[in-house]
Amino acid sequence: TDSLISAFPNLSFPQYIEGRYVYISDPSYFAESAVKLAEAGANLIGGCCGTTPEHIRLISKKLAGRKPSPRVSKVSIKSTKPPIAIDTKPPEPSLANILMKVGKKIPVIVELDPPRGLGYEKVVEGARGLAREGVDAISIAENPLASIRMSAVILGYLVQKETGVLAIPHVTCRDRNLLGQQSELMGAWALGINHLLAITGDPTSIGGALGCSSVFDTNSFGLIEMIMKLNQGINIAGSPIAHPTDFIIGCAFDPNKANMDAEIKRLKKKIALGARFVQSQIVFSKEKIKEMYTKTKDLGVPIFCGIMPLVSHRNAEFLHNEVPGFRISEEVQLRMKGCGDNKEKGLEEGLKISRELIDTALECHAPGIYMVTPFNKWTLTAELTRHVHQQTAARIS
Repeated sequence: TDSLISAFPNLSFPQYIEGRYVYISDPSYFAESAVKLAEAGANLIGGCCGTTPEHIRLISKKLAGRKPSPRVSKVSIKSTKPPIAIDTKPPEPSLANILMKVGKKIPVIVELDPPRGLGYEKVVEGARGLAREGVDAISIAENPLASIRMSAVILGYLVQKETGVLAIPHVTCRDRNLLGQQSELMGAWALGINHLLAITGDPTSIGGALGCSSVFDTNSFGLIEMIMKLNQGINIAGSPIAHPTDFIIGCAFDPNKANMDAEIKRLKKKIALGARFVQSQIVFSKEKIKEMYTKTKDLGVPIFCGIMPLVSHRNAEFLHNEVPGFRISEEVQLRMKGCGDNKEKGLEEGLKISRELIDTALECHAPGIYMVTPFNKWTLTAELTRHVHQQTAARIS
């Protein structure tokens, strides 16, 4: 369009601190973002939630004398493929069987995001590629960052059916009340989904989906309790459900918090309620990895160390400043910054950092590695999976 365009971004995502949501993004970072908006073709630039006079002052200073930039349009049309046929007998691999191989092979869980629409074929194809590389399980996020996505449970079913690899859908407390949550869980069991990651979930306020509200009838603790009741053959009201489920429940753990001991206390409660494996938040610090495994060595459950390859300095900057749960060490930020705008160099450095973090986790006797695939570029996590297997083989020999 040739029409004027205004751009008023929020001050990143709000973060939940001591009982309220606050915006903590740095004003200078916000001003740099305004420059990028101007370069993209915006005519009127300001700020929405969280913006202060200082942010506006720096925007004004950065944009002084700038003229609107020309816009370039790129439109592509993609052909559709017929949907995968669904049957009622998906394979049922087991995390317990996978973990029995520890020592000979380090288990790898790789996370993929569901599509924003109905085009799930690329995600399933990525899962196939990861299966060929020896990935043990595919973790599937549920509406990550409160954005609208395909059902994690249904996509998990398709992944399991098409690849034979264990699927671990995330289940959040944000999107369903207690009634809908139990319906979803029983449906998952009927489809052969027997492993779940129980998490509270990000509030809908960070996703920008108009009209959506967060439910949060319970949190991750209550969700684990609910699943355990189904394993006992009853629903939350105490009524029988014909026969018990046998869900293996996973939970999240954030080692990046300043007070790791407090997070470990929460983790112990989740384990006491029924959690049997743990997927940590993404870690970008060797020291945090060492501290995590030192302090949790006696908990009795496997903790899969969270790893995600960065793809550029811009990617690292965005994650650190705007996405809840990400804390990128100063050393890593400087290494990515040193790559400048060179995409190939940034990607190479990001993979190098991930390999170093994986090596640290393996040196700490990590029982498994959990990788998050940036932008669903599964070839990146496939490459890191090969590194895990090579390192495992080298240690055994």
